[in-house]
Amino acid sequence: MSANGVAAVTASLPGLARVCFSRDLPGSACAIPADLSLERQRHYVVATTDGERVGEFVRYELPVLRTRAGAALPRVVRPASDVEKDRAGRLAQSEHDTLVYCRQRARELNLAMRPVSVFMPLDREHAVITFAAEERIDFRALLRELGRRTGRRVEFRQVGVRDQAKTSGGWGPCGRVLCCSTFMNRFNSVTIRMAKAQRLSLNPSRISGMCGRLMCCLAHEAQAPTRPGEAEAAS
Repeated sequence: MSANGVAAVTASLPGLARVCFSRDLPGSACAIPADLSLERQRHYVVATTDGERVGEFVRYELPVLRTRAGAALPRVVRPASDVEKDRAGRLAQSEHDTLVYCRQRARELNLAMRPVSVFMPLDREHAVITFAAEERIDFRALLRELGRRTGRRVEFRQVGVRDQAKTSGGWGPCGRVLCCSTFMNRFNSVTIRMAKAQRLSLNPSRISGMCGRLMCCLAHEAQAPTRPGEAEAAS
């Protein structure tokens, strides 16, 4: 392609990029600065609200859903150096080991919780551990153990079942990767009326996702009302 052609394509890029942080997940939509041109299969440092991490650029992409008001997308800041990539590799192994240990100790301590993910940023000396639970958990003993084991300040965050599915990944009944793990950056409200309007089976096993809640695609396919009260009339 000519230099003029490349410039034309670059000028039309949407300002979003898909960056993959794990081989098991399709990655996250990240904002990119206007003066940074990304290369396929190259690693970049991404700034998140919890700190920096290294991921591989997959592709440019167009926004699919509006970002929740006040929510900040992860932002690509620079190409990753060899030192940063090596450190990211070591941190990824430490995250995996910590998650395995956390799940094992949670079972041994009879804690009704399921650790979902561990994140150790490049630029901060702390670890963020997300977990799912049905009720309040006294995890202070486990928190102290993990702090001593990792040498970091450990923070536990409880997430819902939909966030657990988004983090864990998987395939929906359509045979494709979960919507929440690919293009969704926020969860929309999904109601049984959406399934009724689309004349779908109301069997819970047919309209529920991996998380056990109504499938997000019911909202994707629902027709938006054009007038107040139209949604009520349609249901």
